[in-house]
Amino acid sequence: MVSISILIPVFNWDCTRLVYDLQKQASTLQCQYEIIVADDCSTDKELRHVNEKISELDCCRFIPLERNIGRSAIRNMLADKAIFPWLLFLDCDAQVASATFLKDYLEAAENSPLVCGGLRHPETLPRPGVELRYRYERRADLLERPACVRQSQPYARFTPFSFLIRRDIFMSIRFCEQFNRYGYEDVLFGKELQDRQIPVLHIDNPLIHLGLEENQVFLDKTQESLRTLAENRQSVNNASKLLRSYNRLTTWHMNWLLHLAYGTFGAVIRRNLTGSRPSLRLFSLYKLLYFAEICRNPYLCGKIQELH
Repeated sequence: MVSISILIPVFNWDCTRLVYDLQKQASTLQCQYEIIVADDCSTDKELRHVNEKISELDCCRFIPLERNIGRSAIRNMLADKAIFPWLLFLDCDAQVASATFLKDYLEAAENSPLVCGGLRHPETLPRPGVELRYRYERRADLLERPACVRQSQPYARFTPFSFLIRRDIFMSIRFCEQFNRYGYEDVLFGKELQDRQIPVLHIDNPLIHLGLEENQVFLDKTQESLRTLAENRQSVNNASKLLRSYNRLTTWHMNWLLHLAYGTFGAVIRRNLTGSRPSLRLFSLYKLLYFAEICRNPYLCGKIQELH
């Protein structure tokens, strides 16, 4: 059985239940383990204080940061702190769904240097106001996240939400800290895996994702990720489906049509997406239109943000 470092970055989230469940499973396995939680300078001091209790558990550490360093840098820092040869990265807003979650991961590690377990979401809307993220994620759960589907495109379907990787491989790649805002660090990591021909095994061993944002918050985060993509087009290149679509339309000299559609329908689409019955087709269209608008004039980023 392999020795494992379980690494969890946290920001404004109570992850004590997640750590308790993981620690309980790990303590029953015949392996060495550690659980390290790093707080990326949470603004909610009460939640930060709650998470400090993690250090009271056997083989667990809680590391509070005094400044926010971002999603990529904190994962890299956690890997630097880890002492065991296998790293299990987990997002903090997750719930363990299986009593054999860790066991299944460790058994899969015997067949691949990188294993992705996947994620899923509650079967019913957890609360009003999160319809956009919920519908988007549930559609992905059904159509894109079964292991057989992910394995058909192992690098494109990589997600950092939950994955196990040999430490030496991770340290040779690391997350790109140039991506210091939300979005697309996973796409670039998957591209690096593909370029280096590192085998990726996808299995059905999901965590339940609990962190569903309000509609407007999720739309804002989506727009932030598109600004990240626009700033890093050369790095991401063809690894992004949206970028491939945009480049194709640019080749066909259709930018003017995208600009016209955004100016005409952008506000109407935003009202739909932040309402109680958001359309996923409109969501896909809006991402393309918004991205095209940024690429047309990057200085509009701030002004577009103010239109909500």
